[in-house]
Amino acid sequence: MAEDQWAVFRTAPATASTQGPWTKYAAPAAAGNDPWAGFRTAPAAGPWAKYAAPAPASDYVQPAPPPGEIIHGKDRSYISDHPEINTTRPADDPTGRDTAVTMDALKTRGNNADSLVDNILRKEAPLGQGYLFGGADELTSLIVGGANKLMGGDFTDSFSRAQELQRQELARQREEHPIGSVATEIVGGLGSGISLAKNGVTVVGRMANNGLRNIIPRMIAGAGEGAAYGGISGLFGADGGMQNRTNQAIENLPIGAALGAAAVPATDLVRAIFGRVAPIFNRNPDERGDTLTARRLMQDNQTPEMLASAVEEAQAAGQNEYRAVDAAGRNSQRLVAMAAKTPGEARNGIVDDLTNRQEGQAGRMRTIVTDALGQGDNAFQTERSIIAARQAAAQPRYDAAYANPAPQGQFYTDMLGRQSVREALPVLERTAAERQMPITDLFTEVPSPNPQTQEVPTGLVDAAGNPMTRTETVNSNVRIPTARGWDFIKRELDARVNQLYNSGDTTAAEAIKETRNALREQLANDVPGYREALANYSDNSAALEAVQTGRDLVTAGNADEARAAYGALNEGQRDLAKTGAARELTQKIDKPDLGRDRTRIFNTPDMQGRMDTLVDDPVVRALFGDRLGREQDMARAARTITGGSSTYENFADGEAVGDAGSAIIALMTGHPIRAASMLGGRALNTFTRAATGMNDQVAGRISDYLMSTDPEQIRSLADLFTRAQNQAHAPSIAPAVISAGANAPRSGSGDKR
Repeated sequence: MAEDQWAVFRTAPATASTQGPWTKYAAPAAAGNDPWAGFRTAPAAGPWAKYAAPAPASDYVQPAPPPGEIIHGKDRSYISDHPEINTTRPADDPTGRDTAVTMDALKTRGNNADSLVDNILRKEAPLGQGYLFGGADELTSLIVGGANKLMGGDFTDSFSRAQELQRQELARQREEHPIGSVATEIVGGLGSGISLAKNGVTVVGRMANNGLRNIIPRMIAGAGEGAAYGGISGLFGADGGMQNRTNQAIENLPIGAALGAAAVPATDLVRAIFGRVAPIFNRNPDERGDTLTARRLMQDNQTPEMLASAVEEAQAAGQNEYRAVDAAGRNSQRLVAMAAKTPGEARNGIVDDLTNRQEGQAGRMRTIVTDALGQGDNAFQTERSIIAARQAAAQPRYDAAYANPAPQGQFYTDMLGRQSVREALPVLERTAAERQMPITDLFTEVPSPNPQTQEVPTGLVDAAGNPMTRTETVNSNVRIPTARGWDFIKRELDARVNQLYNSGDTTAAEAIKETRNALREQLANDVPGYREALANYSDNSAALEAVQTGRDLVTAGNADEARAAYGALNEGQRDLAKTGAARELTQKIDKPDLGRDRTRIFNTPDMQGRMDTLVDDPVVRALFGDRLGREQDMARAARTITGGSSTYENFADGEAVGDAGSAIIALMTGHPIRAASMLGGRALNTFTRAATGMNDQVAGRISDYLMSTDPEQIRSLADLFTRAQNQAHAPSIAPAVISAGANAPRSGSGDKR
């Protein structure tokens, strides 16, 4: 006899959990326990003959159960004429309420077994579950329960029965069509992600895509969004009570977070390579270039009018080198970078223009600084003339102080033992030699305060034959700095303090400054006229002090002290301080070790605060900030376009152009990974250019707009941009991928009641 596939439903008479109006339809008891087994025979022929027990040797025929009735098996119940409509009975149900709800839902399903609408709703149930993070059934049950409540019924009972009916239908769909059901739920998740992105209700979908520059923040946002989606899906999609739902939500959190973080770089790469293939079908290079440009502007949330206005503002400020690409966003700049890496005339023009412009950055930066601070071009001559006048006025008093005897005492002995002073002594000797000064001007010999003696053999012997010695003084004199020498040491300490402040070593600078101050004060006390020389040097050079204050405000390690000194100046002295600051800044700009980007010295908050102190006029400060910002935009665009893009961005845009010869050399010199990267980047670049329709003519068209300094030419793209903007376009695919993954069905235990 054929295998009885419904034998699982056959058991002893119904237990307490199945008592009720359906008990009479329970499956027959097993042979040996049924006192009436001897009277049972095979059922009449028909569709249910295969579900009957083997007929005993008797003439009795068991009647087929009526259609639409519930048949109870061991742990499952099914509809008599639709065995595919079945469900598991609650295992633990002391009150019988859960069993009643379950059986009522099963009965309703049997009554609607042939309903076309119900069949369609069952097949579409996974789509709704995916779209609403597993909450479609809860939403439906809320509507049913609320409607029943308005009509005077019981909300809880209606909600539970609607939930159970949907749970059984969804379980059947997943069992009969496992692959299709999962795929449908994932499609629903994609739909919810797209809807969220379109309406701006997604963190990662709203973040600007700046490639590797903000890949970490976007991955963190993706992880958070994925965890949120996974948690919501687990809370609504799990079976059982609140404890089981909470457990499933917690279990989904790390899975959703990992999926969300990984989706960001993956979708970046996929979209960059495959997302813009339409231009390949357009054979007009001008139209392809226009379309690519308009799309990248849309990705950056910019318009041609915005770029044209930015160029006009730059030209009004005297920055005629400013181009549309400098004001453009990251996506547009990377499009120009691709054009700059496409062989042809356009590439040469783009690279030459940007290279030549960058070479002139130092001169432009000097102009920006001197315009903001004033008199920068004349700062050097002003400073030199003030120094000369200062030295002429103070020198006679210094000469008089130098004529005094060398100061001596324990203080100076201790001072000679300090590291900074010992390091200054050789410099003092070299200075004397360089200036051809007599060494006696800087050092003198004086009797030693602690002379030492030693016994020296005389070569004679006494009467006893013992050698005779004589006593000699070993260090009767010692060399010490003169008053002039100590002043030179003080000046060397001045220079050392400034050097340490400039290098950022404030701790060492403060220590040597303390030594310098103590020496200066002791010399003023011990050397007649020295204090007067210092005072005269300062009193006759207030202008130079103001210039130095400006220089200190740029270079001093302790910015707060420099700001306080600047604040103590009067209005006229502040003008001179700005002259000194301009002189110091232009020297920094001209330093070759600064690199090609001379704007970097203004990138730190510390330097920005110093400039805010120097440029106190709000109008001038705003103008300086705007001009500096444009210069920074130009440097940033040049880095992106001419090779400053990261490896990640190069591969994402297919921009990693490597020379085949370089790859071969890398391979022959033992660098296979580097060679593979070069060849892979070249292949990606070729593929991307083909996919986007990029060639020399298209690159030239892109250059015409984004490398332009003509506002009207930039605005001429407005009509095409408007048409492209009005076309429906897919939002970021990252939220959709994250949502789809988070909504994929996962196992949950228990009954959803």
